[in-house]
Amino acid sequence: MKTSNHNSLDHMDINAILESRAKKLAQLPKNEKDADDIFHALTFMIGEERYAVDIKRVREVHPLNRISRVPCTPEFVIGAVNIRGHIYSVVDIVRFMGLSSSKLPESVYILLVQGNLSHEKEPLETCIISHNVPQVIRIALNDIQPPSTTISGESQMYIRGVLDDMTIILDLERILDDPKLIVDEESM
Repeated sequence: MKTSNHNSLDHMDINAILESRAKKLAQLPKNEKDADDIFHALTFMIGEERYAVDIKRVREVHPLNRISRVPCTPEFVIGAVNIRGHIYSVVDIVRFMGLSSSKLPESVYILLVQGNLSHEKEPLETCIISHNVPQVIRIALNDIQPPSTTISGESQMYIRGVLDDMTIILDLERILDDPKLIVDEESM
């Protein structure tokens, strides 16, 4: 029985096609940005608004099970929580920026975030609220647009930019560096 040379060519052609496809799939698309042009963010909802923060500043995410109210604190401090023996203030970031915030839903999450205060030796750690389970996304730096001029001046300084889907990217470093977050008896 004589085998056809045509079948072996087909088999070789198929292997070449599959190998070529595998190489193409292994490469990043041409429109994919360099790693330096992308950062990972944690997105979360507060009311109807979607926010994002640089994931490097987020240490942990927890469901909010129990919160203790703290008297004589600014309106943006919702209370305090105990996470493994450490007490952290819980901040409504929208109220902190001087905007009106919606009522807390039944299911709330907290993001334990960390920053550096220039006048403190220890980095500031606080919790910010989220009305949903936060998600991680990749953001290309060139996809970030400047904040809208409709955003008030006070809150605009805390916003890094906005995405096409209207996700507001917060400048968490600037927020955590703001002296308003330090509550002491002398300032009250």
